[in-house]
Amino acid sequence: MADLSKKEWEKYEEPQESHVYKQIATVMQKGISPDEVAEFYSKWASGLEYEKELPPDVYNAPIITALEAAEGFTDEQKSTAKVFDVAAGTGMCAVQLRKHGFKHIDALDPSQGMLDKAKEKNLYERYICDFITEKPLDIEENTYDLLTICGGMGEGHVPCNALYEMVRLVKPGGRVIIVTKESHRYVTEDYKGRLEPLMDDLEKNGKWTKVKCEIIPEYMKDSDGLVWVFQIC
Repeated sequence: MADLSKKEWEKYEEPQESHVYKQIATVMQKGISPDEVAEFYSKWASGLEYEKELPPDVYNAPIITALEAAEGFTDEQKSTAKVFDVAAGTGMCAVQLRKHGFKHIDALDPSQGMLDKAKEKNLYERYICDFITEKPLDIEENTYDLLTICGGMGEGHVPCNALYEMVRLVKPGGRVIIVTKESHRYVTEDYKGRLEPLMDDLEKNGKWTKVKCEIIPEYMKDSDGLVWVFQIC
């Protein structure tokens, strides 16, 4: 995996948070492959450095995702709902989901190092080390009531065509929640001119209905985020 040039690194030289910004810039750099992304995250997860460098005052996505999820379910529904946490990482989103009453959560992440850290916290019922793409996973259709992607979008991360698999996995009436940095939809090569048109096409074809598309402040320190919520038809 290529390192960023000195000029690119300098953009992230901010007091105290400079290292985590460099890490994010590296794992989101143009041209990075999915395998390189998975390898990078496994190394970053070592010693839980990933979580130490992304506390809530720096990275709010897990809290935002869980709040959005909670709005769509009653307390009784949350206790029985099956949740698929895509790009689960070390389980930061699952920690927040559990605070809101979700109990049955499966994890998907291509980084075994990240999943190993999540296992230590006993957050999930299943730990699946794989990528989500247009290729069907070894999971039956209509399995989940809720699918979340918390911070998992970006260069070399979840591809546009994975939307088809999200629709397949979630039950009719279930929800897909995607929380990401707002600028990703414009700067990520795979998303430019493709991601939102595909979302719209899926709605036109009766696969899902857009419930929300909203810019949120302070997704990450000094960066706005974006929340998409879809209900499966």
